[in-house]
Amino acid sequence: MVEGLKVKTLEQERANFCLEEVKNLPKEKDKRDKYKANARRLPAFIVSNGLISTLAFYKSKEETKPVYYTLNKWLQKRGYISKDKDAFDELVNEDFQILRLATTEILALANWLKRTVEIEIKEEKANSLGERERQ
Repeated sequence: MVEGLKVKTLEQERANFCLEEVKNLPKEKDKRDKYKANARRLPAFIVSNGLISTLAFYKSKEETKPVYYTLNKWLQKRGYISKDKDAFDELVNEDFQILRLATTEILALANWLKRTVEIEIKEEKANSLGERERQ
């Protein structure tokens, strides 16, 4: 291998992107927990409702907007939407093939985001003495 040449797979890029997004979340527990809950249900939401409907829903609710912004940032990074543009506004006007590719890409990212939040955002549970402990 050539010194200094690093080649990453798309899976590595997705995993790294999700890890950085989760690490940069606000430190408030309730915001992190809401992000986790919304990220965990994202893949099923996309499969059940489609990407456009999922983006519309996640954009419309204050508690789901942080996940929406993560998706928006990834779509910009991968070139599916223009820089500084909104994912919902852009994709609703795209042709079917671009939308299908974007859906496949976001579904792959959503699976990484779900895995990442499950690892990085710990839940608290009550132990047998009634004390809170980190899981």
